[in-house]
Amino acid sequence: MKKHARSLAMLLTALWLGSTLAISAAATDFDLSGATRLTFTDGGVSAAQGDYGGYKIEGADLTINASGVYVLSGSCADGSVTVKKGTTDVVLVLDDLTLASANTAPIACNKSTEVTIVAAAGSVNTLTDSACNNDETDPDNAEAENAVIKCKDGSRVTLAGSGTLNVVANGKNGVKGGATTEEEGEASLTVRDLTLNVTANVNDAIKSDQELNLLSGTITIAAADDAIKSDYVLNVGAEGTSGPTIRITSCTEGIEAAAVNVYSGTVTVHAANDGINAANSDLSDYAFSCNISGGTLYIDVASGDAIDSNGSLTISGGTVTVLSAAVGTDGSSLDCEGTLTISGGTVLAIGSSAMAQTPVGSAQTYVVFGGASGMGGMNGAGGFPVMNGQNAPPSMGEQSNMPAMNAQSGAPAMGGGFSAQQSGVAIQAGDTVSVLNANGDVLATATAVRAANYVFFSSDALVGNETYTLSVNGAAAATAAAGTQSGQVGINGQMPNGQAPASQPPMNGQGGQMPNGQTPASQPPMNAQSGQTMQPPTGGMQPPMNGQNGQTMQPPTGGMQPPMNAQSGQTMQPPTGGMQP
Repeated sequence: MKKHARSLAMLLTALWLGSTLAISAAATDFDLSGATRLTFTDGGVSAAQGDYGGYKIEGADLTINASGVYVLSGSCADGSVTVKKGTTDVVLVLDDLTLASANTAPIACNKSTEVTIVAAAGSVNTLTDSACNNDETDPDNAEAENAVIKCKDGSRVTLAGSGTLNVVANGKNGVKGGATTEEEGEASLTVRDLTLNVTANVNDAIKSDQELNLLSGTITIAAADDAIKSDYVLNVGAEGTSGPTIRITSCTEGIEAAAVNVYSGTVTVHAANDGINAANSDLSDYAFSCNISGGTLYIDVASGDAIDSNGSLTISGGTVTVLSAAVGTDGSSLDCEGTLTISGGTVLAIGSSAMAQTPVGSAQTYVVFGGASGMGGMNGAGGFPVMNGQNAPPSMGEQSNMPAMNAQSGAPAMGGGFSAQQSGVAIQAGDTVSVLNANGDVLATATAVRAANYVFFSSDALVGNETYTLSVNGAAAATAAAGTQSGQVGINGQMPNGQAPASQPPMNGQGGQMPNGQTPASQPPMNAQSGQTMQPPTGGMQPPMNGQNGQTMQPPTGGMQPPMNAQSGQTMQPPTGGMQP
């Protein structure tokens, strides 16, 4: 008895203190000779008495009311396991257990419990509920727990082991973690080492009301709503580890939490809406954040934003590939209401330019190909054109649908960066999209899954002010210069032949002339070397103006106005009376 008690204490210490010892190894190497074994059948539960007697059997319903190691096996079409409120130091070892429940959760960890659920090495375990396990659609069911594995407030639950656990949710959620409360204590839900497959046919696959830690193992999810969700903090992987392999094959939204932290792992998300979202509509005055410091992420969304944050979005490491919504839809590759910062890692984004957002004074060089009109960090205040790549915005009171202008030292964008004003590159579903350096070396490549007109790439392999080529199916589609802030990126948006995109009248920055020397009919060209806003005159035809230092040039009043030239940008007053030379 003492031997097994010491072994249990050592195992639980490793589990709860986050030891570097893999839980799967600890669980499978643990001596189970003293464990209590319980076998499920449709007729009930039979026990092979071990050293732990803290259980109660009522038909096919098993209650654990004392600490210990309990090995569960067998098959039952309508049964359940409940860990009684306040019971701690409980280890449930699932060893080829197939357990379904007609009206409640197959496994419930009640309030203030500490439970480790281990899938034994080599075992395949399946837990399934029914449509009745939902108190919203079946309010008369007093036994509904709304999840296949239900972890209540104040519970600390770890899913672990080197075996396989299949969770099939027909009621509401797959795995549900509780909240931290003053009465029940701290709550957390952790997954490590386990092969976990969750099919949520109604709602969320994995949901926590507090903290959710996906540290290692292989997790595969198909969900009707959110795949992985935490009301507060979600941690994927850990520093210095290989992290989990997460495959989200289908869902509405992929990964959501008020604070999303990705440290390591391989994460693949196929979502109908946002891929990763730092948000919680129930929280106010919260510092929402999405932080990616490692791992390999592939995010594919049919609509919405690939990576979205209601606060800050910071990428400091890892490899991130995002394929956002198609051209003509409302969605962005990278989107945040706070600050977008890229200081490390490799980021390749392919999507629509409609709401494109670029970093604010990025610490790492990036390059942009394709048309865009969005401005970062302003939550919908974008739409300003980039002026020859040098970022000179118009005044806030003016319309933003102005042609590109030349401004050699444009004012910095407020709260975010501009995306390069270029024509949309033509990318179709199935196209191979690559970014090449001047030597023709491929720096990044991906296959487009839908029509796109915008490509963003950031890497420590880029060198500021050098020109890079966007290749589509092996053919050069566009070139652009790299920089560390939006005013230095995508200069002129020229195609490889040096011609400006056909969708916008080319301007040479010296008065906005067309190739034939004529000025566009719709608006006169303006030239502001410092990027200051140039106010057009009111009334009548507007002549070309030239202000070398970007000062606003006020036109004369009345009549047709002649061309003016002011090398210093000062207003030139015409002579009074008669025709003006």
